[in-house]
Amino acid sequence: KQIKYLIVCSTLCGVISIKRVAVINDLSGFGKCSLTAAISVLSVMGVEPCPMPTAVLTNQTGYKDFRSVDMTDAMPNYAEMWQMLGKNFDAIYSGFVSGERQIDIIFEFIGRFRTKDTLILVDPVMGDNGSSYATYTKSICDKICSLAKSADVITPNLTEFCILTDTDYESLIAFEKGDLYLEKISDLAMSYLRKNDQQLVITGINTDNKLYNGVFSKGKQPSFIGAEQYGNGFSGTGDLMASIICGSLLNGLDLVGAVKKASEFIEKSVIDTIQSPYDRNDGINYEKYLYTLADIGGE
Repeated sequence: KQIKYLIVCSTLCGVISIKRVAVINDLSGFGKCSLTAAISVLSVMGVEPCPMPTAVLTNQTGYKDFRSVDMTDAMPNYAEMWQMLGKNFDAIYSGFVSGERQIDIIFEFIGRFRTKDTLILVDPVMGDNGSSYATYTKSICDKICSLAKSADVITPNLTEFCILTDTDYESLIAFEKGDLYLEKISDLAMSYLRKNDQQLVITGINTDNKLYNGVFSKGKQPSFIGAEQYGNGFSGTGDLMASIICGSLLNGLDLVGAVKKASEFIEKSVIDTIQSPYDRNDGINYEKYLYTLADIGGE
Protein backbone atom coordinates (compact mmCIF):
# COMPACT_ATOMS: atom_id res chain seq x y z
CA LYS A 1 0.00 0.00 0.00
CA GLN A 2 1.17 3.49 -0.74
CA ILE A 3 1.42 5.51 2.47
CA LYS A 4 0.59 9.16 2.06
CA TYR A 5 2.22 11.82 4.18
CA LEU A 6 0.72 15.07 5.36
CA ILE A 7 2.94 18.06 4.74
CA VAL A 8 2.49 21.49 6.24
CA CYS A 9 3.47 23.80 3.40
CA SER A 10 4.76 27.34 3.71
CA THR A 11 4.65 29.85 0.86
CA LEU A 12 5.68 33.44 0.27
CA CYS A 13 2.07 34.40 0.87
CA GLY A 14 2.02 32.89 4.35
CA VAL A 15 1.84 29.59 6.18
CA ILE A 16 -0.80 26.91 5.85
CA SER A 17 -1.37 26.34 9.56
CA ILE A 18 -2.16 23.00 11.09
CA LYS A 19 -5.32 22.64 13.19
CA ARG A 20 -4.71 22.20 16.91
CA VAL A 21 -6.72 20.29 19.54
CA ALA A 22 -6.43 20.33 23.33
CA VAL A 23 -7.10 16.71 24.30
CA ILE A 24 -8.06 16.21 27.96
CA ASN A 25 -8.01 12.51 28.80
CA ASP A 26 -6.06 9.81 30.62
CA LEU A 27 -2.88 8.12 29.42
CA SER A 28 -2.78 4.32 29.75
CA GLY A 29 0.30 2.20 29.06
CA PHE A 30 -1.83 -0.69 27.76
CA GLY A 31 -5.31 -0.70 26.23
CA LYS A 32 -4.81 1.46 23.11
CA CYS A 33 -7.30 3.99 24.43
CA SER A 34 -7.74 7.59 25.57
CA LEU A 35 -4.69 9.76 24.76
CA THR A 36 -2.87 6.91 22.98
CA ALA A 37 -5.75 6.64 20.51
CA ALA A 38 -6.30 10.39 20.19
CA ILE A 39 -2.66 11.31 19.58
CA SER A 40 -2.14 8.70 16.85
CA VAL A 41 -5.45 9.36 15.08
CA LEU A 42 -5.37 13.16 15.15
CA SER A 43 -1.72 13.28 14.06
CA VAL A 44 -2.27 11.14 10.97
CA MET A 45 -5.30 13.28 10.10
CA GLY A 46 -3.08 16.34 9.99
CA VAL A 47 -4.25 17.76 13.32
CA GLU A 48 -1.92 18.64 16.20
CA PRO A 49 -2.97 16.95 19.47
CA CYS A 50 -1.97 18.82 22.64
CA PRO A 51 -2.50 16.38 25.52
CA MET A 52 -3.56 17.33 29.04
CA PRO A 53 -3.55 14.07 31.03
CA THR A 54 -6.21 13.61 33.70
CA ALA A 55 -4.46 10.49 35.01
CA VAL A 56 -1.50 8.30 34.07
CA LEU A 57 -2.22 4.58 34.32
CA THR A 58 -0.12 1.45 33.94
CA ASN A 59 -2.98 0.03 31.86
CA GLN A 60 -6.64 0.85 31.36
CA THR A 61 -9.04 -0.03 34.16
CA GLY A 62 -10.69 -2.99 32.40
CA TYR A 63 -7.78 -5.27 33.29
CA LYS A 64 -7.95 -7.18 36.57
CA ASP A 65 -5.67 -4.63 38.24
CA PHE A 66 -3.92 -1.34 37.51
CA ARG A 67 -1.94 1.46 39.12
CA SER A 68 -2.51 5.12 38.44
CA VAL A 69 -1.29 8.61 39.23
CA ASP A 70 -3.97 11.28 39.49
CA MET A 71 -3.10 14.49 37.61
CA THR A 72 -5.71 16.82 39.10
CA ASP A 73 -3.19 19.11 40.82
CA ALA A 74 -1.09 19.41 37.65
CA MET A 75 -3.94 20.17 35.26
CA PRO A 76 -4.26 23.93 36.01
CA ASN A 77 -0.57 24.36 35.11
CA TYR A 78 -1.33 23.35 31.53
CA ALA A 79 -3.96 26.05 31.09
CA GLU A 80 -1.80 28.71 32.74
CA MET A 81 1.32 27.94 30.73
CA TRP A 82 -0.50 27.51 27.43
CA GLN A 83 -2.25 30.84 27.92
CA MET A 84 1.03 32.52 28.89
CA LEU A 85 2.63 31.11 25.73
CA GLY A 86 -0.20 32.56 23.64
CA LYS A 87 -1.44 29.19 22.43
CA ASN A 88 -4.92 28.70 21.03
CA PHE A 89 -7.01 25.77 19.89
CA ASP A 90 -9.33 24.93 17.03
CA ALA A 91 -10.98 22.30 19.23
CA ILE A 92 -11.16 21.19 22.84
CA TYR A 93 -11.89 17.49 23.29
CA SER A 94 -12.43 15.89 26.70
CA GLY A 95 -12.83 12.28 27.82
CA PHE A 96 -12.14 10.40 31.06
CA VAL A 97 -12.04 12.36 34.32
CA SER A 98 -11.13 11.00 37.75
CA GLY A 99 -13.24 13.30 39.91
CA GLU A 100 -15.42 16.38 40.29
CA ARG A 101 -12.57 18.86 40.62
CA GLN A 102 -11.26 17.84 37.21
CA ILE A 103 -14.62 18.73 35.67
CA ASP A 104 -14.39 22.20 37.24
CA ILE A 105 -10.89 22.54 35.76
CA ILE A 106 -12.21 21.56 32.31
CA PHE A 107 -15.02 24.11 32.58
CA GLU A 108 -12.41 26.75 33.43
CA PHE A 109 -10.19 25.61 30.55
CA ILE A 110 -13.07 25.94 28.10
CA GLY A 111 -13.82 29.39 29.49
CA ARG A 112 -10.23 30.48 28.88
CA PHE A 113 -9.73 29.12 25.39
CA ARG A 114 -13.14 28.91 23.73
CA THR A 115 -13.84 31.33 20.89
CA LYS A 116 -16.84 31.51 18.57
CA ASP A 117 -15.00 29.17 16.18
CA THR A 118 -13.73 26.59 18.70
CA LEU A 119 -15.19 23.10 18.39
CA ILE A 120 -16.00 21.62 21.80
CA LEU A 121 -16.31 17.83 21.76
CA VAL A 122 -17.15 15.98 24.97
CA ASP A 123 -17.00 12.21 25.22
CA PRO A 124 -19.01 11.90 28.47
CA VAL A 125 -17.26 8.85 29.88
CA MET A 126 -19.44 7.49 32.71
CA GLY A 127 -20.18 3.81 32.21
CA ASP A 128 -21.07 0.89 29.96
CA ASN A 129 -23.41 -2.10 29.76
CA GLY A 130 -26.14 -0.35 31.72
CA SER A 131 -24.11 0.79 34.74
CA SER A 132 -21.93 3.72 35.68
CA TYR A 133 -18.31 2.89 36.49
CA ALA A 134 -17.66 1.84 40.09
CA THR A 135 -15.70 4.99 40.97
CA TYR A 136 -18.31 7.33 39.46
CA THR A 137 -20.72 8.72 42.04
CA LYS A 138 -24.04 10.31 41.10
CA SER A 139 -22.48 13.68 41.85
CA ILE A 140 -19.66 13.08 39.33
CA CYS A 141 -22.15 11.88 36.71
CA ASP A 142 -24.33 14.96 37.26
CA LYS A 143 -21.32 17.21 36.67
CA ILE A 144 -20.35 15.31 33.52
CA CYS A 145 -23.92 15.77 32.28
CA SER A 146 -23.50 19.52 32.83
CA LEU A 147 -20.16 19.47 31.00
CA ALA A 148 -21.78 17.63 28.09
CA LYS A 149 -24.34 20.42 27.73
CA SER A 150 -21.52 22.92 27.12
CA ALA A 151 -20.30 20.99 24.05
CA ASP A 152 -20.98 21.36 20.34
CA VAL A 153 -20.74 17.59 19.82
CA ILE A 154 -21.10 14.76 22.34
CA THR A 155 -20.31 11.07 21.78
CA PRO A 156 -21.91 8.96 24.55
CA ASN A 157 -22.38 5.23 24.35
CA LEU A 158 -25.91 3.99 24.98
CA THR A 159 -25.38 3.65 28.75
CA GLU A 160 -24.02 7.18 28.97
CA PHE A 161 -26.86 8.51 26.85
CA CYS A 162 -29.33 6.93 29.28
CA ILE A 163 -27.54 8.69 32.15
CA LEU A 164 -27.62 11.99 30.24
CA THR A 165 -31.36 11.69 29.63
CA ASP A 166 -32.33 9.98 32.91
CA THR A 167 -33.64 7.00 30.91
CA ASP A 168 -33.92 3.51 32.37
CA TYR A 169 -31.39 1.43 30.41
CA GLU A 170 -33.06 -1.93 30.97
CA SER A 171 -36.45 -0.62 29.84
CA LEU A 172 -34.87 0.74 26.66
CA ILE A 173 -32.90 -2.37 25.67
CA ALA A 174 -36.02 -4.48 26.24
CA PHE A 175 -36.88 -3.30 22.69
CA GLU A 176 -33.46 -4.37 21.34
CA LYS A 177 -34.79 -7.19 19.16
CA GLY A 178 -37.86 -5.29 17.95
CA ASP A 179 -38.55 -2.97 15.04
CA LEU A 180 -39.17 0.03 17.30
CA TYR A 181 -35.79 0.02 19.04
CA LEU A 182 -33.98 2.55 16.84
CA GLU A 183 -37.13 4.66 16.64
CA LYS A 184 -37.31 4.86 20.43
CA ILE A 185 -33.65 5.87 20.62
CA SER A 186 -34.27 8.51 17.95
CA ASP A 187 -37.21 9.95 19.89
CA LEU A 188 -35.12 10.21 23.05
CA ALA A 189 -32.22 11.77 21.14
CA MET A 190 -34.32 14.40 19.40
CA SER A 191 -36.06 15.22 22.69
CA TYR A 192 -32.63 15.79 24.26
CA LEU A 193 -31.55 18.04 21.38
CA ARG A 194 -34.67 20.17 21.69
CA LYS A 195 -33.30 21.25 25.07
CA ASN A 196 -29.62 21.40 24.07
CA ASP A 197 -28.16 23.16 21.03
CA GLN A 198 -25.59 20.59 19.93
CA GLN A 199 -25.02 17.50 17.81
CA LEU A 200 -25.14 13.99 19.21
CA VAL A 201 -23.54 10.67 18.30
CA ILE A 202 -24.70 7.62 20.25
CA THR A 203 -22.15 4.84 19.85
CA GLY A 204 -22.40 1.08 20.19
CA ILE A 205 -26.14 0.49 19.75
CA ASN A 206 -26.52 -3.30 19.63
CA THR A 207 -29.25 -5.08 17.68
CA ASP A 208 -29.36 -8.63 16.28
CA ASN A 209 -25.78 -9.18 15.05
CA LYS A 210 -25.51 -5.53 14.05
CA LEU A 211 -23.86 -2.57 15.70
CA TYR A 212 -25.09 0.96 15.01
CA ASN A 213 -23.82 4.46 15.69
CA GLY A 214 -26.64 6.99 15.70
CA VAL A 215 -26.14 10.55 14.44
CA PHE A 216 -28.59 13.25 15.52
CA SER A 217 -28.79 16.96 14.68
CA LYS A 218 -31.59 19.48 15.02
CA GLY A 219 -33.63 19.87 11.84
CA LYS A 220 -32.17 16.73 10.24
CA GLN A 221 -33.33 13.15 9.95
CA PRO A 222 -31.56 10.77 12.34
CA SER A 223 -28.93 8.57 10.69
CA PHE A 224 -27.81 5.13 11.84
CA ILE A 225 -24.48 3.90 10.50
CA GLY A 226 -24.31 0.12 10.78
CA ALA A 227 -21.46 -2.35 11.02
CA GLU A 228 -21.16 -6.06 11.67
CA GLN A 229 -20.83 -6.97 15.33
CA TYR A 230 -17.70 -8.88 16.34
CA GLY A 231 -16.79 -9.97 19.85
CA ASN A 232 -18.14 -8.38 23.00
CA GLY A 233 -16.65 -4.91 22.85
CA PHE A 234 -13.03 -3.78 22.83
CA SER A 235 -11.01 -1.25 24.77
CA GLY A 236 -10.50 2.08 23.04
CA THR A 237 -13.12 1.90 20.29
CA GLY A 238 -15.08 4.80 21.77
CA ASP A 239 -11.91 6.88 21.96
CA LEU A 240 -11.06 6.06 18.35
CA MET A 241 -14.59 7.02 17.31
CA ALA A 242 -14.49 10.37 19.12
CA SER A 243 -10.98 11.16 17.86
CA ILE A 244 -11.82 10.41 14.22
CA ILE A 245 -14.98 12.51 14.52
CA CYS A 246 -12.97 15.41 15.95
CA GLY A 247 -10.31 15.24 13.24
CA SER A 248 -12.88 14.81 10.47
CA LEU A 249 -14.95 17.80 11.57
CA LEU A 250 -11.83 19.99 11.71
CA ASN A 251 -10.97 18.81 8.20
CA GLY A 252 -14.37 19.89 6.86
CA LEU A 253 -16.37 16.66 6.86
CA ASP A 254 -19.95 16.72 8.11
CA LEU A 255 -20.95 14.67 11.15
CA VAL A 256 -22.54 11.79 9.23
CA GLY A 257 -19.47 11.52 7.02
CA ALA A 258 -17.22 11.63 10.08
CA VAL A 259 -19.10 8.79 11.78
CA LYS A 260 -19.04 6.69 8.60
CA LYS A 261 -15.29 7.19 8.34
CA ALA A 262 -14.82 6.19 11.98
CA SER A 263 -17.15 3.18 11.74
CA GLU A 264 -15.37 1.78 8.67
CA PHE A 265 -11.95 2.28 10.27
CA ILE A 266 -12.96 0.57 13.52
CA GLU A 267 -14.71 -2.32 11.75
CA LYS A 268 -11.70 -3.25 9.63
CA SER A 269 -9.44 -2.96 12.71
CA VAL A 270 -11.72 -5.26 14.73
CA ILE A 271 -11.82 -7.81 11.90
CA ASP A 272 -8.02 -7.81 11.88
CA THR A 273 -7.92 -8.25 15.67
CA ILE A 274 -10.15 -11.32 15.83
CA GLN A 275 -8.05 -13.26 13.32
CA SER A 276 -5.81 -14.31 16.25
CA PRO A 277 -6.41 -14.98 19.96
CA TYR A 278 -7.04 -11.66 21.67
CA ASP A 279 -7.78 -9.99 24.99
CA ARG A 280 -10.48 -7.33 24.52
CA ASN A 281 -8.70 -5.22 27.15
CA ASP A 282 -5.70 -4.86 24.82
CA GLY A 283 -7.75 -2.89 22.28
CA ILE A 284 -7.86 -3.40 18.53
CA ASN A 285 -5.20 -3.67 15.82
CA TYR A 286 -5.75 -0.26 14.27
CA GLU A 287 -2.16 0.86 13.71
CA LYS A 288 -1.72 -0.62 10.22
CA TYR A 289 -4.87 1.20 9.03
CA LEU A 290 -4.01 4.68 10.28
CA TYR A 291 -2.83 5.67 6.80
CA THR A 292 -6.43 5.35 5.55
CA LEU A 293 -7.45 8.30 7.74
CA ALA A 294 -5.02 10.65 5.98
CA ASP A 295 -7.18 10.69 2.85
CA ILE A 296 -4.74 12.70 0.75
CA GLY A 297 -5.80 12.24 -2.89
CA GLY A 298 -4.82 9.43 -5.23
CA GLU A 299 -5.03 5.68 -4.71
